[in-house]
Amino acid sequence: MTIEYRQITWDEHRALAVLIERGFGSHYEPSDERYEIDKKVLTPETTMVAFDDGVIIGSSAALPFESAVPGGAIVRNAGVTAVVVSATHRRRGVLTEMMDRLHRQERDRGRPVASLWASESIIYGRFGYGIAIEHENYLIDTRQAEFKHMPEIPGRIRFIDREEARKVLPIAWEAAVQAHVGIPRRDDVSWDGYVLGLNESRDGWSKPFVVVYEEAGQPLGFAPYRVKDLHVFGEQSHGVIHTEFVIHSSPASHAALWNHLLNVDLYDRVSTQRSPVDDGLPWMLADPRQLQRNPYDGVWYRLLDVAEALAARTYLAEGDLVFEVDDSFIPEWGGRFELKGGPDGATCGATTRSADITLPTASLAAIYLGGAKLADLHRAGRAEENTEGSISRADAMFATVRAPWCPLMF
Repeated sequence: MTIEYRQITWDEHRALAVLIERGFGSHYEPSDERYEIDKKVLTPETTMVAFDDGVIIGSSAALPFESAVPGGAIVRNAGVTAVVVSATHRRRGVLTEMMDRLHRQERDRGRPVASLWASESIIYGRFGYGIAIEHENYLIDTRQAEFKHMPEIPGRIRFIDREEARKVLPIAWEAAVQAHVGIPRRDDVSWDGYVLGLNESRDGWSKPFVVVYEEAGQPLGFAPYRVKDLHVFGEQSHGVIHTEFVIHSSPASHAALWNHLLNVDLYDRVSTQRSPVDDGLPWMLADPRQLQRNPYDGVWYRLLDVAEALAARTYLAEGDLVFEVDDSFIPEWGGRFELKGGPDGATCGATTRSADITLPTASLAAIYLGGAKLADLHRAGRAEENTEGSISRADAMFATVRAPWCPLMF
């Protein structure tokens, strides 16, 4: 039977949801409210799905994100998600065909970059993705964790409930989008789903508590956290606080929120996910060894339109480079590109000039947001220097003041 590839219809949404949940190892039984939100997130036009005799056997989708690149420009970003092939149809080229069609669909829609979280890190390099944003998980013993250094904190921390969260959190998130490279904007549907989760406990953890940091009434950051193993009278406390992320847009918002998390009574450990690799917490602690850090690959990027993507960002140093980009997955998207850029802007286009640097599209994606150094990739055999000094020039240009960050899981 020939595999059919197309977008789903609304009537096929439930079957798609079942495939996705089966693929990621969970049973899909959402509340009616949750399912209606999920339908609005993964709409038919975002999908590219595989059918065998009318049955969905493969799925992929791209969320219509917008996120900042170095220099502050907001670019259209295809947030690739829900990539699943049924265990009954493995090794038949289904994933390759879906990814090819999805990427072409998103480029035709004017999205110069794509991004994703990789459930299996071995998969996406062959489709042109490189690790562009790395993160760290934290575990800290609060009994020994004290701040030795802290910036001035002119604002205040306060708790907010679910109703107020729907109004306040989008403002604080947008402040973080403007302050960091790589954080996608969130639309109303995304916020509706997130706030719905604030009323849900899971796996023995409490419902989330949410604290917000404000200056002059302006929300600049927030931290949602759950608690577990409450203090029992007559026994030593070993309670744990867990937060997915600490959303911040300034040194003061970052320090104030962390100071709150480290000083909640009855809990002696704090764990986090998705902290940026240049997070200032270790530098504020009197004893940084109390902080256990677990780095991991975060978000992978792919350039769907090399010229448009490179022209969208600014560069820390002025420079002129010619890249020979090898796109082994969609060869016609590769080629030779001349980049001229600096702090005030950039241009990029096809050229016949000799290439200074030859590299696969995955390597270019890895350095795109400033999260990786081309010199490191060169030493690893992932880039070739054709003109002496061009690797150093590229690193000076692509460097960023802050590491890219994407606390949003999608």
